[in-house]
Amino acid sequence: MKLLSNQRLPLALLLCCLPTRILAQAPNVPQQYRRLFYYYADQRSLYEKALNSISLTSQPVGRSYAIIVGVTKYPNLSPIDRDLKPAAVDIEKLKSYLKDQEFFDEIIVLKDGDVNLDNLNYFLENYFPDRLSHSPHSRFLFAFSGHGYAEGTAETARGFLLTSSAASKTDPVNRIDLGLLRTLLDSDIDAAEKVLVLINACQSGAFLGRKSFGANPLGPGDHGAHAIMASRANQQSLQLAAVGPGSVFFEKIFAGLAGAADNSPRDGVVTYHELDSYLHSEIPYVTNGSQIPMEGDISRNGSIGEFFFLNRGRQVQLGNVKPWTPGGATAFGEPADNVLELGKSEYRAEHYKDASRAFKEAAVAGNADAMNNLGYLYEEGQGVAQDYQQAQQWYEKAAAAGSATAMNNLGNQYGHGHGVAQDYKQARQWYEKAAAAGNADAMNSLGYLYDQGLGVAQDYQQARLWFEKGAAAGGASAMNSLGYLYDYGQGVAQDYRQARQWYEKSAAGGDLFAKYNLGDLYDQGRGVAQDYRQSRQWYEKAAAGGNPFAMYVLGSLYDQGRGVAQDYQQARKWYEEAAAAGNNEAKNRLSQMPK
Repeated sequence: MKLLSNQRLPLALLLCCLPTRILAQAPNVPQQYRRLFYYYADQRSLYEKALNSISLTSQPVGRSYAIIVGVTKYPNLSPIDRDLKPAAVDIEKLKSYLKDQEFFDEIIVLKDGDVNLDNLNYFLENYFPDRLSHSPHSRFLFAFSGHGYAEGTAETARGFLLTSSAASKTDPVNRIDLGLLRTLLDSDIDAAEKVLVLINACQSGAFLGRKSFGANPLGPGDHGAHAIMASRANQQSLQLAAVGPGSVFFEKIFAGLAGAADNSPRDGVVTYHELDSYLHSEIPYVTNGSQIPMEGDISRNGSIGEFFFLNRGRQVQLGNVKPWTPGGATAFGEPADNVLELGKSEYRAEHYKDASRAFKEAAVAGNADAMNNLGYLYEEGQGVAQDYQQAQQWYEKAAAAGSATAMNNLGNQYGHGHGVAQDYKQARQWYEKAAAAGNADAMNSLGYLYDQGLGVAQDYQQARLWFEKGAAAGGASAMNSLGYLYDYGQGVAQDYRQARQWYEKSAAGGDLFAKYNLGDLYDQGRGVAQDYRQSRQWYEKAAAGGNPFAMYVLGSLYDQGRGVAQDYQQARKWYEEAAAAGNNEAKNRLSQMPK
């Protein structure tokens, strides 16, 4: 059985991550990694001029390297958590700041689906150690913003960063172990003169794992490696509209680098210790003690030097840089955003009643995202009595306020008949409005209507055009749907290679149906060598995200001994999980199995 992701009509919008700057020269790296370079140049003259202004003419000047890592889209999380706007702002501000204010020579950006172990391993263990070893007196920065969590007590916590494929806020599969990240960074710490790691994620303090050490005070011209985490291992990392559109952690970092942290002494340089002291005073104050940064020395034998930034305010006064106005980092613009973020925080903690109260307060104040989220709570019956009419009313208010997601959700209501008579014409009208506003899921849903002939004449060419638009807009579900057309040969020549490629792109974006379909390709040997091991691995990835079809097929593999040792206990386990998730075939099979 091959599946179109439209069978659940998801609400998420996954955006592409493509660099927007032309490289000054092509880096000597394998082709698949070149697109991840946001900036590649040598700005020594500008950097030297800036250093001269703070009396560092006698210090050797090295090159500056950075890797910015962040996840802004989590398509498999609840609709309330899928779009992480503060992380998107953090990434854009970091890109702008490091290039235009700090004169970094090379900046790598890993965003959303590109945040994976293959890319991290290449850059942290191969590319950067080589570059740093050939660049004396260099500085290296690693920065992350996204969701994370920790397990265990505060003293022994083990922390993780969630990848875009995560199916829950504590996904045990789609995550990156912070302990592994520390190991990957060791080669960079050994090769660079100065290293700083900045991580904004909930419970990120688990990264440190040991107390700080090393001499104090430190020298900016000596070797050193340090890390600052946004919060302790038992705390969330916050966003407050009163502080800025990005995370509190990075907004306060940028404020400190403007000059507020340059005070020990006030010499035009913001050192690691100055920045850390500033964050320790500011972040607990603005969050009423709910978020307290953590820091540590992460060098192997103790640091004698420390990373430093330039005082941006001083550089502007001297005319070395222009005032900083980062593009794309606009404020949310509504006082209600603080309440909206509180509602999201309560929702993540599964305090649905508190979340509904916060969303309602922000919605009444005119926040479109809060209106949409409140509609979702009524549709799902979370924190409020399930009420499709109320859901529809809030979706309509959010749509009138310009929310493309709410327009798509209204399309879903009419497409599924949730609280209204099923009406594909109405569904199509709402999908068209959402698609015009850029919603990739709506584009995919329009393609599905034409693919199935629902409310329109069946038209595979129209379906393909809408799927292609959705895929071009970064929609993982649309990518899966394109793969499905090539798999079946609907509106296109049947092409299993093309099908696999689109399924793989979709799976990298987190689509569970694409993972199931890849399992089916390897299971049946369509366009690939039949490989039960590969098949089972893809089914397991889809099942881990909650796909009931994958759970059922895993049960049948063990039931029939297909590619695995026959195991009725394992078969029953997977059938039960599939049945609990609503798969009727699994329910029937369970009734036929011997007790």
